[in-house]
Amino acid sequence: MMGGDFNLPAGNMKKALNLLFCAVIAVAVTGLIPSAFAQEQPAVVPVQAVQATDSSTSEPLRIAAKKLKDFDLPGLQQKVSMKAVTSWDVAQVIDFLAHEGKLNNIVIGKSVTGSAKFQFEGATVGDALDVVLAVNNLAYEIKGGIIKIIPDAEYQTLYGTSFYDNKQVKIVSLKNASVARLTPMIDKIKSTIGVAVVDPVSNTLVLIDTPDKLKEMMAIIDKADILTTTETKTFVLQYASVEDVQKELVNLVTKEVGTVRFDKRTKTLIVTDLSTNMPKVELLVKTFDKRSRQVFIEAKVVEITLSDTFSFGVNWQNIFNGLDPRFSLKSVSLPGSPATPIGRLTFNTIVSGGDLQVILDALKQVAETKILSSPNVAVVDGQEASIKVIENQPYKEVKIESGTTNITGVSYVFVEVGVALSVTPKINDENIITCLVKPEISSISQWYDGSAQEGTPVVKKAVAETTVTVKDGVTIIIGGMIKDRKDTTENSVPLLGRIPLLGRLFRYDSSTTVNTETVVFLTPRIVTGDESYLRSRDMKKALKPLRPVNPAGEKALKPVR
Repeated sequence: MMGGDFNLPAGNMKKALNLLFCAVIAVAVTGLIPSAFAQEQPAVVPVQAVQATDSSTSEPLRIAAKKLKDFDLPGLQQKVSMKAVTSWDVAQVIDFLAHEGKLNNIVIGKSVTGSAKFQFEGATVGDALDVVLAVNNLAYEIKGGIIKIIPDAEYQTLYGTSFYDNKQVKIVSLKNASVARLTPMIDKIKSTIGVAVVDPVSNTLVLIDTPDKLKEMMAIIDKADILTTTETKTFVLQYASVEDVQKELVNLVTKEVGTVRFDKRTKTLIVTDLSTNMPKVELLVKTFDKRSRQVFIEAKVVEITLSDTFSFGVNWQNIFNGLDPRFSLKSVSLPGSPATPIGRLTFNTIVSGGDLQVILDALKQVAETKILSSPNVAVVDGQEASIKVIENQPYKEVKIESGTTNITGVSYVFVEVGVALSVTPKINDENIITCLVKPEISSISQWYDGSAQEGTPVVKKAVAETTVTVKDGVTIIIGGMIKDRKDTTENSVPLLGRIPLLGRLFRYDSSTTVNTETVVFLTPRIVTGDESYLRSRDMKKALKPLRPVNPAGEKALKPVR
């Protein structure tokens, strides 16, 4: 009754099923099964041993169940349309579908129970049976053309696995990669029902999972289990530290394959890694082992005696007024310092090409100047250079016997006072130099518990730190390091002042306090190290060309006899 509703009384349906069961048994016993179905195999075969192939993949150990429509049984492709208003017993539904598809060889097990409320429109008998069996957790197998339907639990008892268990098993014998390295990757890919069994001895993986997951895992294995070759290369570093490069290479080489060794004495690196990764190793070594750029720092430390006009320090704006426009001045204020450009530590710059001697001559016009030192130092990019103009001031230390006033020894201790300057230059790709400057000026302000060299010196220090960015060849002026100096002058009457004892009556001492400002001029220049380090004044002297031996128009020299 295709194309409409099918309603069969329950009593008649039961009788029909009994008659059908008897008929099937009779046919099976008498051997009247059509020969066309004699070669049909069970839909699902039990798990059996399969010899693993010597490759990265193997055939699945379990063949997944086929759909009923995939079997060459007459009637399974027959179209059927039906609708059940109420739930039917599953045996009734199976019997009806068998009747519609003219499936005369079908057996329903006695443990088959369940019900279904359904509606089919143009579905095949095979598809309809598959759905009805699945929703009721029923299994089937086909032997000799006879369809046998049993509960899935009974099927598991016979074959040890569920009829609807679509997991497959693959045995993978790895040729190159190690199972220990692949297992963590496989564990992240497999499903919640998947299992990965590892045999490190034979380097074999046993994978149990759904077909889709097995495809994903096999794709990973095929890429990882490739024939790889390693090579070893030796790198002799010219500039970089082997310890620094070795730390970077350890993070770059292939894990569990690559190794990095080094010899500090010869600055040699020995790297073993996959051939495919060796170009990256070479690039890293080349990047790190580059010649470091250097900065040649030309310094001048000048002491300026301050007059009443510049009692709070040199006013650089007044100094530069009227000078050549090339000597542009840029003032850099320190955080927390007053806005006025005098009486504080200042950082100024002179543009490249300006003559420092002109600045010194201008200072001499307004104050007494004295060059304390003109050090020159070359430093590697990013390293610290120290410039010191200091004086070791001695003072006496007396050792006294414990519990008494007896002096047991006298020693002299030296303390450093003066100007100390540290400069750390850094060069960027545009040849701009960023200098971290730390000036420090110290002096003895007084002597505690005694006269000079007898008591303990009280050292006064002025310390600052700043960063200045300048172009190559620009001069940095560091000023504002002011200190007081006490000068003692002896005045005497000629001849009479030298008479012993009585000469004291004809001479006297006068003390004056002098304010001085220490100014530091720094001129950083980028050098490669191939040329000689020339000071600025030496660079301005252009070499004259050599006179030709035989200029044009002159007589040739006679050969020496």
